[in-house]
Amino acid sequence: MKNTKQYPRKEITIKNIAELAGVSFSTVAKALRNDPLVNIKTRERIHRIAKEMNYYPNLLAKGLKNKKTKTIGIILNDLQSPFYAEIYKVIGDILNERDYTMLLCDSNYDQNLERKNIITMISNGVEGIIISPINENSPNINLIIERNLKAVFIDSFPNFPNINYVYANHEKAAFLAAEHLIQSGHKDILLLNGPEELSSSHHFLRGYTQALEKYELFLREDLVIFSHLSIESGAEVLKQICRNRKITDIGFTAVLSLSDLLAIGVYDAAKELSLRIPEDLSVVGYDNIFASKYVCPPLTTVHQPKTRTGMYSIQILLEQIAGDSKEFKKMVIDPILVKRSSVRIVK
Repeated sequence: MKNTKQYPRKEITIKNIAELAGVSFSTVAKALRNDPLVNIKTRERIHRIAKEMNYYPNLLAKGLKNKKTKTIGIILNDLQSPFYAEIYKVIGDILNERDYTMLLCDSNYDQNLERKNIITMISNGVEGIIISPINENSPNINLIIERNLKAVFIDSFPNFPNINYVYANHEKAAFLAAEHLIQSGHKDILLLNGPEELSSSHHFLRGYTQALEKYELFLREDLVIFSHLSIESGAEVLKQICRNRKITDIGFTAVLSLSDLLAIGVYDAAKELSLRIPEDLSVVGYDNIFASKYVCPPLTTVHQPKTRTGMYSIQILLEQIAGDSKEFKKMVIDPILVKRSSVRIVK
């Protein structure tokens, strides 16, 4: 008969697993270490039970009487991105001032890797997590919520109750950028978006669509492209579109991209294709990374408040860890259009 005894998530121990598996405490401990002295079928059964119960060992539990590790976990989608680098630099500076250690992980826009990163944080006994989730409805978010782990979500606002988030309004950013292009006379605008599985990509698409609707322009699905967020991807997209075509035949006069990295890739491909920016092709990015004002011509972009995102998120987290605040904070920060020289006025 199946044992239906339920355990609260935060109280799951090796003893609980041993009881359900019908084996000793030491057998479970050995099986979880993949000790060959334990029969392989028994090991597999114990691992399956542990997984079903969402048990993960706390590697720092021994000797921690007050459970204070002074460690904060940071899980971001791309540590090489200048956008995320600015955020974790701010967080790291504040943590250093407070004598905290930062444990940093890169999810690389991969949901399975994101899950492993969360488990790593839990196992290492972090006191709280700041995370940019792959998707706002990701089941991985439950791993954090079920353990009542203090957390702040950034770059998104997940559809879960009782969470904290600090979110730069991607929808408004796309609207501002698209409206600027439309008001400059552009009617056919290529949206160079991020990966389709990212929630931010869908927010950005909505803002772009809203701008088209406001000015009664038709949404062309052939002008919406989902792409990996990198310079190389931006360059490759434009080269594929322009291959064996004249500039007058590509079907658009401007590019709006979800990131400055994609926009810089467009610059790179345009140079190779002998296209002039903005004379032949106008370009608008998003993020306002440090390099955006140094490309030639300087890139018109939408400023995403990276410093404030990092500062607000760690302040909220540390306040809740200290018990100074039990209120869940939900912050939406408005982006700002930064006009430079990459947009041509069409008359």
